[in-house]
Amino acid sequence: MVGGLLAAVVAVAAIGVGQAWVATVLAVFMHWGAGGTLAGLYMAGAWGLGAGLLQRHRGQAWAAWTAPALGLGVMLALSHAMGAVGAFGWLGGTGSRAVAAAPLGLGVVLLARHFLAMRQGERAAGPTLHPAALAMVPALAVLVVASCSPPGWLWASEGFGYDTRSYHLQLPAEWLALGQLWPVEHNVYSFLPGYVEAAFFHLLVLMQSHPASGGGVGVLAAQMLSALTAVLAAALVGRVAWVVVSLVAAPHAGALGSAAGIATAIAAIVLGTPWMLVTGSLAYNEPAVIALGAGAMLVALAGEAGNARRWMLAAFLVGSACGAKPTALFMVAPVVGALLVATTPARAWARCAALGAAVGVATLLPWLVRNGIAAGNPVFPQFAGLFGGGHWTDEQHTRWASGHTFDGPAVDRLRLLLLPDPGGPHLGGTSMRGLLHPQWGVLGVLSLVAMVAAPLARRHRLVVALAAGLGVQLVAWMALTHVQSRFLMPIVLAGGPLLAVALSALRAHGLWLAIVLSLAQAGAGVWAYATQRDGQPGLAISPGVAIFTGAFDPDGSPHGMVNFRLLDTGERVLLIGDAAPLYYTREVLYGTTWDKDLLIRAIEGNPDDPAAQAAALRRAGVRWLLLDEGELVRLAASGWLDPALTPRAIGELVGQGMVRAHWPGGGETVRILIDLGAPAPRTPDG
Repeated sequence: MVGGLLAAVVAVAAIGVGQAWVATVLAVFMHWGAGGTLAGLYMAGAWGLGAGLLQRHRGQAWAAWTAPALGLGVMLALSHAMGAVGAFGWLGGTGSRAVAAAPLGLGVVLLARHFLAMRQGERAAGPTLHPAALAMVPALAVLVVASCSPPGWLWASEGFGYDTRSYHLQLPAEWLALGQLWPVEHNVYSFLPGYVEAAFFHLLVLMQSHPASGGGVGVLAAQMLSALTAVLAAALVGRVAWVVVSLVAAPHAGALGSAAGIATAIAAIVLGTPWMLVTGSLAYNEPAVIALGAGAMLVALAGEAGNARRWMLAAFLVGSACGAKPTALFMVAPVVGALLVATTPARAWARCAALGAAVGVATLLPWLVRNGIAAGNPVFPQFAGLFGGGHWTDEQHTRWASGHTFDGPAVDRLRLLLLPDPGGPHLGGTSMRGLLHPQWGVLGVLSLVAMVAAPLARRHRLVVALAAGLGVQLVAWMALTHVQSRFLMPIVLAGGPLLAVALSALRAHGLWLAIVLSLAQAGAGVWAYATQRDGQPGLAISPGVAIFTGAFDPDGSPHGMVNFRLLDTGERVLLIGDAAPLYYTREVLYGTTWDKDLLIRAIEGNPDDPAAQAAALRRAGVRWLLLDEGELVRLAASGWLDPALTPRAIGELVGQGMVRAHWPGGGETVRILIDLGAPAPRTPDG
């Protein structure tokens, strides 16, 4: 399989790069040698911590499979806690590296001890490879190659990694400069739990450099951590499928005999799902949510672990998934909760639920305390009416809600689950927002079919629980999200095992059908990658982040001008419109469209007085304004732009300076660099 994977990596890396395929292949291996080593150490350390915590259960299969997920939850919590208290900044550069390396080193030692014990005869019934695992090779190759492309190049459905450049990696870069993981008022996403972003911060501390500097090793290491987590997530969902089929189909020898192959094919289908490849090759948090959720499901199914222990461990893993992405509260918890209820005597429900709730809250307590200190609202920006609006105005909360909820009747939400959006194409050029989005491949609609077919084929409480959990997930997606296809990804937790149950009912035919589906999904994943950037998806691998930082042509882009042409004399650059500043390697000021940044405060503090506004900016050390007209137009059209940023206000402010450079885009001038003049000495709060 290793030889096949290497050959597949070469083949995928060569797609669309012509004669540069050799350089591209070499770049892939070099990138993984640097960034992959850091990501691998983080994951190995996490696995070791989990194995150490489950040492007393070492001989049990559930513990062997759950250890990586449990360890990931622990390591994410450590990254967040250490970052929030400023531990990474206590001792300076070398000392910070040592502090950051300590939990990783401990985990690696524990992992080595774990494997040594396995070699000495204590091996549990752990991971084994079924021949169906060969169907995973194409998806693995896509993950390996795609994670070597810097964000900004791949995946049109994600605005070419816009969220990564805006906060998933931008915030860790700011925390590194700040010396602490703490909310910042110009980026509301820093108030989310951010446990995965804390892991990216942890990697940057080990490097002690901006993620886009040094060849972009920090950027790639974060993406490779996502890729490794995606592989873990797929493997754990496959294991859940195996456990469920084994429990449900035990009386049916034919079905049970093909369980291992079907479960392996399910893992291949999950990994080959284009959505998994997209999020697994960017510095995103979805793979962690699925890995932690699948680990919680394995714990829920581990009857030998005892009721109280199962509920508490599962609650910790669900809480960790919420720390990775808050939507896990209604996209992961229902599935895990349904399994726990189905496998626990009714007389124990109340006690176990109380223990689980306590552990879940304790898992998220560091975030709640952090937000409470920073904003006065432990879940800011949510529940402003209950806990207070923090530093935001009512108008900001209204705009935030409009951008993160779907405004439409229930029938429209239901229709969008399967039918196109009549509003037209969205990011990626598709109008599909639900299960038929092209990046679901075959798994989206099959999950829906399996939700009905599996209970009909196997009338078992576990199957009913999974189907009910999936139903709650679909309702929650329609009712509580802004109805985007990517937010449906956690349905693989229930959809994968349900599909396995439905296939197992076909006995030997089910295994062959599972393999066919896994190969079809592998094809969908490769196609999703191969069609990016007009069939040239790999062109950014060899040059790396330099194509975005402007290193090749300093005068040809705003990034090049700011990074290499403007003298770094402490004069600040203020971005107007642009809220994705990852590739600026010197200090820039910005704000998301939801926040009131320095520009908005200057306008609101000096209404109808552009000269005073410019003077206020200069007093704050700002000399340069970098205006992104295209982004301002887009935000205004969406209704998400702050009302202070009117065309008149911006035009009058820009008129206070001199245009030093401009860059065309789409036939119009969309980015302009304005010189406001040398700033006055910094004010104490500047």
